[in-house]
Amino acid sequence: MKMTTFLLAISLSLLSCDRLLVFEPGEVILAEDAISTTDDLQRLLVSTYDVLGNLYDGRVQIVNELRGDNLAEPDNNNDYKAVYNRETTFFTGINGGIYTDFYYAIYRSNVVLGSFDLVEDITPVNRTRITAEARFVRAVCHLGAVKMFAQPFGYTSDNSHLGIPLRLEASQDPLPRASVGEVYSAIIDDFNYAAEHLPSSNGAYATSDAANGYLAHMHFLMQDWMETVSYCDAIISSGHYALDTDLNRFESGITNVETIFGIQSFMDSDLLEDATFVDFRCESLRDNYRSDNNPTPQLTFSSDFINWWNGLGEGSGDARAEWFTSGERNFCNRFNGLDVFNVPLIHLTGIMLIRAEALSELNENFSSAIADINSIRSRANASLLSESADATLIRNAARIDYRKETLCEGTWVDQLQRRGTMGEDITIRGGSWDCPGMALQFSNTENTVSGFVLNPEGGCL
Repeated sequence: MKMTTFLLAISLSLLSCDRLLVFEPGEVILAEDAISTTDDLQRLLVSTYDVLGNLYDGRVQIVNELRGDNLAEPDNNNDYKAVYNRETTFFTGINGGIYTDFYYAIYRSNVVLGSFDLVEDITPVNRTRITAEARFVRAVCHLGAVKMFAQPFGYTSDNSHLGIPLRLEASQDPLPRASVGEVYSAIIDDFNYAAEHLPSSNGAYATSDAANGYLAHMHFLMQDWMETVSYCDAIISSGHYALDTDLNRFESGITNVETIFGIQSFMDSDLLEDATFVDFRCESLRDNYRSDNNPTPQLTFSSDFINWWNGLGEGSGDARAEWFTSGERNFCNRFNGLDVFNVPLIHLTGIMLIRAEALSELNENFSSAIADINSIRSRANASLLSESADATLIRNAARIDYRKETLCEGTWVDQLQRRGTMGEDITIRGGSWDCPGMALQFSNTENTVSGFVLNPEGGCL
């Protein structure tokens, strides 16, 4: 089994350990005299992963869940409430912080890409790999930002609607918003380069499979079903990954066998001589959802979600029902008992389910789609899909299981918006899938840029 790709958590302390390339957060190598060796450049590259790990410790996932229809209104966090009520402004702290960090990682990636001429000892192999990794991180951040701060791909027929600033050079000069079509094109170029030039095994960092996994999800959102299936086929047939026998892929202390790309939290006394190294890259998920040690967590499931689940008629037979407890407040149990755990971003379960739905749209290879769905349902002890299921039944089953499997992972809202662009009558907590407040407001840094077009404010109702 292939080693899963993880974003290594970077310590606030410098570690003398061959297993980690450490770059201290907040320290950015910019001066020409500070980058002279491949090691300098590698350390700067690793720092881009560090920012990415901070973003996906749960912050991005939570904001995207709040934009969807799985959660109830947050308990008392005003930033979360603003996202939930689709009333963010440029003063709302959480969207401003996430936006800034996306571009922080993008800026560092661009510095890496612009610094090769300063490095005399770099080999062609290392130059190609570092280029591919920097472009991979840049693509992940542009993609995360455009999905949160703009209307989705397909909102206009030619995708000429406003997206986000597209930063492909190490400059802090003000930029206008590029169109969503332009942003998606640049992201795909970066991921394609990464998929072609990244190694299939890269220790703790991005691999060709990771890039192909993102491309599969992007083409699925773009409703390019054939490309979706092609990328999914390559990953599934590689044999590098398998469905984890443990239903919950948020696991402590192990490399999850179905994770294609993710971040790792760990507590490892071997990393420091004083045996006290701890790094939590799961805090936002743990602290906002966990209900076993907190009677009033910020985030709980909505009554609409519980009613949806109950309406499926699965009862308690589906093991994924253990992920919540319904009552006056509908608690999430998915992170209970976990102090430190790994956070998957791209995983085999998601790849199998989008392939199944894409095959239903293509009206072909139903046997493969049914097998994908039933493998996932069998693991959860859920009712299996009939071997004679038609395209409609397969599509609906893939969507149901996608919603179940990705609870709290922040990707369900993408699917709701995609279906809205396909012409379905999609409402999210009483508002249209494309109401103005679904796109978060930009940070105050952009508000000060002359001519920069902000997103509309005022909610969706």
